[in-house]
Parts: sequence; C-alpha cells; structure tokens
Amino acid sequence: MKKNLFYAASLAVSLSLGFVACSDDDDDDKVVVEQMDMAVLDPIVENYADAVVMPTYKALVEKNTALYNAVVTLCNEPSDAHFEAAAEAWLDARGPWETSEAFLFGPVDALGLDPNMDSWPLDQAGIENILTSGNWSALEWDDDSEAEAAQGVRGFHTLEYLLWKDGLPRTVADADYAKDAASWCNYMKAVANLLKRDAEELYAAWKESYEGGEAYVNLFKNHGNSTYQTALACAEEIIDGCITIAEEVGNAKIGDPYNLYMSGDTDAALYAVESWYSWHSRDDYTNNIYSIRNAYYGSLDGTVSNQSLAALVAENNAALDEEVKAAIKEAEEAIQAIPQPFRNHINATEVVEAMDVCAQLAATLEALKAEVRGYFE
Repeated sequence: MKKNLFYAASLAVSLSLGFVACSDDDDDDKVVVEQMDMAVLDPIVENYADAVVMPTYKALVEKNTALYNAVVTLCNEPSDAHFEAAAEAWLDARGPWETSEAFLFGPVDALGLDPNMDSWPLDQAGIENILTSGNWSALEWDDDSEAEAAQGVRGFHTLEYLLWKDGLPRTVADADYAKDAASWCNYMKAVANLLKRDAEELYAAWKESYEGGEAYVNLFKNHGNSTYQTALACAEEIIDGCITIAEEVGNAKIGDPYNLYMSGDTDAALYAVESWYSWHSRDDYTNNIYSIRNAYYGSLDGTVSNQSLAALVAENNAALDEEVKAAIKEAEEAIQAIPQPFRNHINATEVVEAMDVCAQLAATLEALKAEVRGYFE
C-alpha cells in the first residue's frame, strides 16, 4: 500500500525528514537535495490525474456533446445564426482537446483516438468524394490498414472545413454548402457524432475500464504495475508528455509550414498550417502550451497546486522552477505574437522567434526531468 506522504512544506520540515542538507562549500546558505522517499511523488501523481487529466477529458465529452447538438440544430433548422453557433461550439470543443496534448499517452495513443479526432492535414479530395457519394462508411474502418484513409476525412478538422471558411463561419448561402445541403449536413452530423463517441471512449477508458481491465486512472495513480512500476515512472511520463508537445509545436506545427515556405513550396506550407480554415492556429498552439503549464502546475486555472511538480521543484531548486515557469510564459507570448492569421504570415520574424522559444522550452523541460529523476537516484 502506498504511503500518503508529501514533501516538506518548509526548509525546517525538510531538514527534519532528511530530504536536504547544507553544503560544505563556502556558500553556507546553499541547499543540496539528498535522495528522497519516492512516496513524495504519490500525491503529485494523484493530483495530476484527478485535477488535470480527468476534468480535461470530462470537459472534452461535454463540449463535443454540445458540438454534436449544435450541428443537429443547424441541420434541422438551417440558418446563419445556427451556422455561427455550431462554429462557436467547434471552437469550444477544441479547447479541452488542445489542452490535453501534454498527455497524449495511454488510451488516447493506444486506442488510436488522437489520429481519429485530430488528423492533419486532411484528405480534401476524399472529403469531396464523400460529399458527392454519400459513402459515410468511409469514415470508419474494419482493419488497421484502412485507418489512415478514414482518419483523413473525419475528426475536428473535417468538421472545421465544413463549418468554417476564411476565418468565418459559413452561411446558408455559401456555394459549397448550398449545392447539396442535405449531404453536407449528413456529413457534419456523422463527423460530430464520431467526435462525441471518441471523446466518450477516451474518458471511459480513464474513468471506468481500459481494454477490459481497471480504469487507466487507477493504473496511473496506484502504479506498482506493468504499465507504471513506480511513481517516478508516472512523473517521467508527465514530463515526457510536456517535452513532446513543446517539440511538436515548435518543430512541426509552426516549423513545418515555415520550412516548406522557405523551401519555395508555398502551397504545401499553407496546407501544413493546422486549423487554417477557422484561423484558429495560434490559439490551438497556445492551448498546447497551456497543457504543459497545467501538467507542471497541477491545476487548470494557472495556479500552482501544493501537490504538483512545480511545488516540489520550487522547494528544492527555486531557480529551475522559475526557469520552467518563465519558459512556459515566453512560449505562450511568442506564439500569440505571430501576426494573425498565421497562414498569411508563415515567414514572419515572429514565427522564427516562436520556434526558438519552443525549442528552449523543450530544453528546459529536459532539465526538469533530470532534476526530478535526481531526487530519487
């Protein structure tokens, strides 16, 4: 059974527990961390699961249910106002998804729910073929060999294409929609329903049962199992997820369009910009950075939980804690500094700056991982 202990809240308490000791060098005030009991990580892991992962996935279900309902309303009562409401519901549903991307491990990865929901770029020709043929079976597959083709014609970005154009919600007078509104609506409803279903499956895997066994949240919080042998393995999973999305934002989401543009392939550069139908790219990427903040702070509102990696590191290496926090803030600000919309400013100076800042964030998170590992080795 796990101990329900947490690290010391003050230097005095820490000294009594033997977590730290004064150094022998000339700086008598310097604190050197000694090896900690790994039980110190238990409440951090539990809080991360309960206060970050679970409410994010719960919101994902709620927002995608609202999105599906908005699409059904649009199709039952076509109007510009209902197009706008459905488009806004799409934006709302994107929030919890993008703020979950620092934890794209476990069920979302193993069950293929990430590419199901968020594949990019789209197969635009395939989308047009489905609209013409009404072949909704193309949105699903019987075996893995068919998965990639189906994932390119479903998910958030397919629905974005159907609801948005040039940064604005479509209207009932839109030529693409008007030429076959019935097919267009059937497609929107099918994709929105799949998004809702995938969100429900993801949340249920964490909350109720994963692959016929116990809930993934229990595998994570209780560890001591084949998936997570120790609390440190859980902490490293948290940090690795943050590193991965920091690198993806800088190298792929921003870097791929920039590199294609600079190579002279401007058309490919445009299509590499995620969420360019709605002009929501910068906010998507910023929400990815918020997902890192949430994971490190142990909360969803920008406050630092007492049971978080941030609090642990602040207690033992205040300088590194401040460096991590500053790197997160700088990445958020650098992304928002890219001129809007990103698709029209792919080669802007601010784009290069954002890529550099994201690389620095990833490097700082690597240092964080080494720091935390060092507490227990």
